[in-house]
Amino acid sequence: MELTDKQDKIFNFLKYFILEKDYPPSIRDIQNNCDISSTSVVDYNLKKLEEKGLIRRDKDISRGIELLGENNIRSRTVRIPLLGKIAAGIPIQFPDDNTFNNVAIDSIELSKDQVGSKTGLFALQIKGNSMIDA
Repeated sequence: MELTDKQDKIFNFLKYFILEKDYPPSIRDIQNNCDISSTSVVDYNLKKLEEKGLIRRDKDISRGIELLGENNIRSRTVRIPLLGKIAAGIPIQFPDDNTFNNVAIDSIELSKDQVGSKTGLFALQIKGNSMIDA
């Protein structure tokens, strides 16, 4: 699979940035560090890298770029299952027996430093604002 010079420069920058910071760069980071004229040129080349199966992008998430396959170097993160919601303020519907059945509805990523050697972790989403600044 052939990459253009720009695509190769962007792809190598992605690998370097993620290895160093353990999170993906922003479009603007890529533009500035790869000497690219505009964010639309970055976006175009990221689409091409995605079409070639080297990356995956989530356009709804800032910095939503993931390296795929053997290039995925984010080994310092751990996925934690998100099991449901709990109330913090205005009450929500009382959970039934099936609410927390250990089936993840989503997941979040934490660094291995945050998790340490703990096992059996899970996350709950807080709905409400009574815990703000707590």
